[in-house]
Amino acid sequence: MKKRKVITLAIEDSLPSIQRVDDIKTKLESRNYTVELQKTKKPDATSSKNFTDRIKKEEEFIKHLNQKVLESEVDGAVYSLTHFPTNSPPDLILSSITRQDVIRDVLLTPDGSSPTNLPSETIVGLSNHRNAKQLHSIRPELKQEFLFEEPLSQFENWFSNDQKNKALLLPFEDLNPEKFSNQTKTFFVPLKYFVPAPCQGTLSIASLDDTKLSTTLYNLLDNPRSRVEAITERVILSHINSELVPSAGIHATVRGETVHTIVQLFSDSSDKNINTHRDLPIRTYLESATEFAINLNTMVNES
Repeated sequence: MKKRKVITLAIEDSLPSIQRVDDIKTKLESRNYTVELQKTKKPDATSSKNFTDRIKKEEEFIKHLNQKVLESEVDGAVYSLTHFPTNSPPDLILSSITRQDVIRDVLLTPDGSSPTNLPSETIVGLSNHRNAKQLHSIRPELKQEFLFEEPLSQFENWFSNDQKNKALLLPFEDLNPEKFSNQTKTFFVPLKYFVPAPCQGTLSIASLDDTKLSTTLYNLLDNPRSRVEAITERVILSHINSELVPSAGIHATVRGETVHTIVQLFSDSSDKNINTHRDLPIRTYLESATEFAINLNTMVNES
């Protein structure tokens, strides 16, 4: 019997991360690989009092996982591409990029209400500034409460104990229905007003460049469509003005020979907010995404 090869992957030691890597394990094990997970606890995020601090902690944790790859402690690091550092080590590549089938934000309420139908006294729990800006643009009178700790546990505690006049707005990838009451219902909020975050629902594996393993991971796991969509979003994100990044919504979808790209940007002044879309030629999507971002900056500055 042919000996099974072992692939060691570093991941965050949390239930959502372990669940997300299940599909990767299944595909690799079906090709005679044994997958071993090296789980690392993420530092306590309760001290993160604002969005910037939280993002810095996320990036530091990803750098820590990447360092394990660079030091050959593991073969690859698995994490959400949302948190992949813009300036990554040159020896690392994203050998695999996959996306969820559903990339949307959801609103949780006892009765499945839409954002426009929420009672004015509703308090909405949020985990990010993008959703806060988006909700404020259509329901400015609603009170918002930020929940900066790990969403699954924090949201459960805040929401399930007392659901009266409460709602949750969060990315679908953070939703675990089993954690909430059976009376809770979900409403997929419209893309028109709630454009997902760049690389939302996108899982990546970082590995050393130019190795047999990186080629194996690419051939067995990578989804070409997901790669085009995710890279389009990251290119636009890396070129827009830095002050627009925290609340930016950028969502790309491959449609035949084009990459349909929706962008939602929020400025200090609401009359400078941008909500637009463009079909980028797939053959030149990198250059077209860069040009689109430059045009977006001009639109913000001139509005």
